Amino acid sequence: MKNSEPYLLGIDIGGTGTKAGVFTLDGTLVGSGYGEYTMISTLPGQAEHDAEAWWQATIEAVRHAIADIAAEDIQAIGVGCTNGLIAVDQEGRPIRPAIMLWDQRALPEVDRISMQLGADEVFDITGNPLAPGAFSLPTILWLMHNEPESYKAAHKLMVPGGYLVSRLTGTFTIDHSRASTTLLFDIRKRHWHHPFLEVLGIDEDKLPLPVACDEVVGRITGAAAELTGLKEGTPVVGGCMDTIGASLGTGVLKEGQCFVIMGTAARVAGPITSGQFDQRFMNCTHVDADSWQYIGAINGVGSALRWVRDTFCELEQKEADATNADVYELITNQAVDSPPGSKGLLFLPYLAGERTPIWDPYARGVFFGLTLGHKRGDFFRSVLEGAAFAIRHVVELLESDNGIVISELRIGGAAASSRVWNQIISDVLGKRVVSLTESHTEVLGAALLAGVGLKLYPDYHQAVAQTVVTGAVFEPDERAHRSYNKLFPMYKELYIDTKHHFQQIVEMDLPQGWITRGSKE
Repeated sequence: MKNSEPYLLGIDIGGTGTKAGVFTLDGTLVGSGYGEYTMISTLPGQAEHDAEAWWQATIEAVRHAIADIAAEDIQAIGVGCTNGLIAVDQEGRPIRPAIMLWDQRALPEVDRISMQLGADEVFDITGNPLAPGAFSLPTILWLMHNEPESYKAAHKLMVPGGYLVSRLTGTFTIDHSRASTTLLFDIRKRHWHHPFLEVLGIDEDKLPLPVACDEVVGRITGAAAELTGLKEGTPVVGGCMDTIGASLGTGVLKEGQCFVIMGTAARVAGPITSGQFDQRFMNCTHVDADSWQYIGAINGVGSALRWVRDTFCELEQKEADATNADVYELITNQAVDSPPGSKGLLFLPYLAGERTPIWDPYARGVFFGLTLGHKRGDFFRSVLEGAAFAIRHVVELLESDNGIVISELRIGGAAASSRVWNQIISDVLGKRVVSLTESHTEVLGAALLAGVGLKLYPDYHQAVAQTVVTGAVFEPDERAHRSYNKLFPMYKELYIDTKHHFQQIVEMDLPQGWITRGSKE
């Protein structure tokens, strides 16, 4: 029997897995699914994903999400995504692993671009700084110069969201927000900037078609329907980068509002209407034609906590598996026994280099101030505090240099359900933190794109008013905030004092594995 209320399906390709959620028009989640995959990192500074694993994870996630829902009740589908570059053949199949945003192999290409185009010219047109990993252009040039056979064989050079849309519909597109992170897209005119393509020798035919985020770009094919359980012919919109999805999913659409998404990487973001951009931030188009979004992209947040889990928390993982508990809650709860400041243990969360605000691909993680008196809980708390300091570093620049007054932060993603982490962030920043009850904010945002694209909502403001529900509110503890005010300047100085050693370590080219004499090969 057909449901009387239409459903929307949102899908998000994240750094560690694909999420899918089915929502009613009032934002109620009625079905969800998740499929996990792992990063491939065989050499220092390299980070890849198997894009085929994204597709298999999507199939798994969608099938779980719609298990108790009639496929014909789903009116439209939206897709959000993390950042990476995938070379695909004419069938949309990957011809090599996807090179992800944490990857730094294209660093030499940044100098090439700077010499040929000029860093200022790139920023003037694209609204973004020159950097590897975070932007596609250096990676495209790396393919051209280091794997010319891959570049030649590529029918299209895709981003994760467009890749998934192509597997669902057979069309090759890139949404405007994600096109903004290619360094080949005019962020104000919203089309490929042909002079850059001509100077660099990039074939425009290899680039997907730029489309508006809520534009219907195709429909579910018979083959995709058979694999996913979706109904053939269901409309699919262009989609968005994950941070735009998060902006919708957190209800942040007005200039001066700010949100933080705590995923594998963290993003501190909010809308702007001036069209004037800060080079220390990533910038992209927003869903409205006359607005954009700044993004303070921080690499080592969720990824740092996951590294802690995988490296030090075998016991916690076993307990979680045995009791069906959340392993991250088991870890963060131990941080409560450590005082604010972790007894003077500071953590720089630069495990995968860093983007905003230092833009240093050589940066590395640091534990500083270690003594015999430090315990496991101190280490865990210092990791949570390091992420909070990184967020404060970005917010400070927004307020001091860009004149944006931020009174509160809305937080979604993994930290939305962590009372410990939310309180630490509030204490470090001295600001109110509002958690979002729907932790999969990007998935909701992707679904809202589809709803507006199908005109099931009159506009985005009505869509978020109808769907976004806030959760717990955290107010800063003044005593803890005073402690963090003493440590924050040291946090910033610690990077400056150690910066010169990071590149030295990289240039030493030390072995990353070791076989001791006499060991078995």
